[in-house]
Amino acid sequence: MKIAETIITKNLFSYLDGKKVLEVACGDSNFSLAACKYAKKVVATDISLDRLRKRNLQAFPSNIEFKEMDVTNLALEDNSFDATVCYNALGHLQNVLKPALDEMIRVTKPNGYLLLIATWSMDIRVLSKLENIIDTYSNLIVDSVIEDASFKILVLQKSDMSKG
Repeated sequence: MKIAETIITKNLFSYLDGKKVLEVACGDSNFSLAACKYAKKVVATDISLDRLRKRNLQAFPSNIEFKEMDVTNLALEDNSFDATVCYNALGHLQNVLKPALDEMIRVTKPNGYLLLIATWSMDIRVLSKLENIIDTYSNLIVDSVIEDASFKILVLQKSDMSKG
C-alpha cells in the first residue's frame, strides 16, 4: 500500500469520507488519486500538471478533476471545500507559505479542515516552522498533530467566525 493510501486509511479517513476535497500543489497526484476512493469529489491543482501527465494514466475516476493554477491565487470560490490538503509540497511552497495558506483558508468551508501532510524531511521542517505561526491566524484551530517515524500531519480546523 502506498504511503498516501496508508495515511488516509489510518489517519485521515474521517476528514475525507464523502467530502469535497481540494489538493493544492498536487504534483503527480498520488494523494488525490488515493483520496478519490473515499471523497465525494476531489479537485487536484498544481501550477503545472506536467508531473501528472508524465504518469501516462489512461483513465481517471469520475470524481476527480485536475486544474492548473497557482496556490497563491486559486481560481476557486470562497468556502467551497470541506477539506484542503497540501501533501509533500510545503518545502516547495516555503517562499510563498503565507499567501498559499491564506488561499487554502479562503477556499475551505467554515468548520472545514486544512490537512498539511509531510513525509519528506524538507516538508517536515517547514511544517514544524508553520506550527509556530498558526496562532497568528484567528480563524484556525489546531485540531491535531499526527506523527510517526515516516510522516507528520498538522490538522487545522477553520473556525466559523460567524458564531459569537
